[in-house]
Amino acid sequence: MKAILSISAAMFCLFVLQPAVAENELEGVTVPDTRVVDGTTVNLNGLGLRLATMLKVKVYVMALYLETPSKDAATIIASDEAARIELHMLRNVGAKDMRKAWAEGFEKNYQGSADLSAELEALKAATGDLKKGEVLAFDFSSDNVNVSTSGKTTGTIEGSEFRRALMSVWLGQEPPNKEVKAGVLGMN
Repeated sequence: MKAILSISAAMFCLFVLQPAVAENELEGVTVPDTRVVDGTTVNLNGLGLRLATMLKVKVYVMALYLETPSKDAATIIASDEAARIELHMLRNVGAKDMRKAWAEGFEKNYQGSADLSAELEALKAATGDLKKGEVLAFDFSSDNVNVSTSGKTTGTIEGSEFRRALMSVWLGQEPPNKEVKAGVLGMN
């Protein structure tokens, strides 16, 4: 009986007293619960891990902040509310690779009929080489997207249709990988 109580106490300590993993931490990246976009507080919706290639190389942790949290990708894409996406780089990624990823993401996921080639070129121009530890951020307001790298603005792209197209890169039918989409939607 004493052995059973000792085992029970040990199990209690292992499972109950273990430090909880924070919902705002993934792969060593910790983000705040809220951010402010154009004077509006946005709330962390979820964190997702971008994996690349068959080898599942960890590229970045994506944080999605929304004015009104949601688990519905279509609702998020269609929304005109304030939002923020942060890509916390886990490795170095060259501008050429990022620009190629933007083109593929738009091609696979944008469902609209507008010609966004000028906006896509502006996004590519706003994206340079990214180093491990840097943060590429997108602040979404109702009619534009501000792009910044580690707090320094690199571009502003106007248009609500571009906003929806960029959101669809991660939340559309063919995201870069299922883990990143599920994570930012809070479905992990």
